[in-house]
Amino acid sequence: MLKKIKLSLLLLCLPFAAFAAQFEVDNQYTVIDVEKSSTAQVTEFFSFYCGHCFKFEPVAKAIEKNLPDGVVFIKNHVNFLGGVSPQTQSNLSFAYLIAKKHGQAHNIAEQIFKSIHIQGAPLTEIKDVKKLLEINGIDSNTFDSDIASMPIISAERALQDKQNKYSALGALTGVPTFIVNDKYKININTIKSQTELDELVKFLLAL
Repeated sequence: MLKKIKLSLLLLCLPFAAFAAQFEVDNQYTVIDVEKSSTAQVTEFFSFYCGHCFKFEPVAKAIEKNLPDGVVFIKNHVNFLGGVSPQTQSNLSFAYLIAKKHGQAHNIAEQIFKSIHIQGAPLTEIKDVKKLLEINGIDSNTFDSDIASMPIISAERALQDKQNKYSALGALTGVPTFIVNDKYKININTIKSQTELDELVKFLLAL
């Protein structure tokens, strides 16, 4: 009986072990020359204006859903894409942060992506951003108050600081980019399935 139990436990471990044996530095992931974060986390650098990010949303959501307990998933909106002014891109960073404050991050993110990539409404004016949030339960007075508040202004500045830091390090050259524990960049083009991606995330979290 004991042998059967041991065999069953071994079989349960095989999928992860099989993947882990294939994960190699400078292949599936790159080590960034920074200190590892003190808390377990996965950061997605993304832009609402990025078509690839829009298509990757189901993948990002699955990563967040499948994270081990206690691991934080952070969406870091960038403002460096060409073709749209940095301020216009930052307006959507503010919108996301305000939505997050009010527990509407997932819903508002979905609506912003939908507006830009399905409805063809690019949200280049702040009044349009404010209207979208109002339609989704965050009234204009709340929006005006939040966007002028120091916590939201500081949070948006932190998004830019983090994108600039990883750009300077050469780790952030486009979006979407996923970084685990601030130190391990996932080379997403080497990954063949969601299962493999989830296992790579777990592998990197354990390093």
